[in-house]
Amino acid sequence: MTEVVTALTASVRPDDVSGRHIYHRWIRFADIDAHGHVNNARFLEYLEDAWIALYLNYAGALREDRDGLPSVGMVIVRHEVAYRRPLKFRHRSVRIESWVTKVNGASGDLAAEIRSDDEVFLEACSTFAAVDPDTAKPRRFTAPERAFLERYLP
Repeated sequence: MTEVVTALTASVRPDDVSGRHIYHRWIRFADIDAHGHVNNARFLEYLEDAWIALYLNYAGALREDRDGLPSVGMVIVRHEVAYRRPLKFRHRSVRIESWVTKVNGASGDLAAEIRSDDEVFLEACSTFAAVDPDTAKPRRFTAPERAFLERYLP
């Protein structure tokens, strides 16, 4: 998955003045379910793509963990999602706006909206935690990580 997201980072737009990370994503035919709209589970992939792009703004290339897999040193531990309206296939991208709502010593909260200019399709709040990529055990944020995350606080 990371290779795909790394390749998609060309669609990242610069952060706007609101402190939100902006990511544009195209809807694929494979995202559409039998009801003719983006499947609810696919929305989590949209969020994942946006959040990996946000992290890549900080880290650049991902380092590898002890098994040789890409690692960002952070994991999502909780999602709360509100589906606001169906998202149908369209010939333009949707915008995923992400921002940090809280930063603690070893965890924090992210908020996000998947939207167009005039509609919100999904609102999400997720908790993330810092982990050591080699041991997968919790750790505290480094000073540079904390400074980066605080750029996205409202």
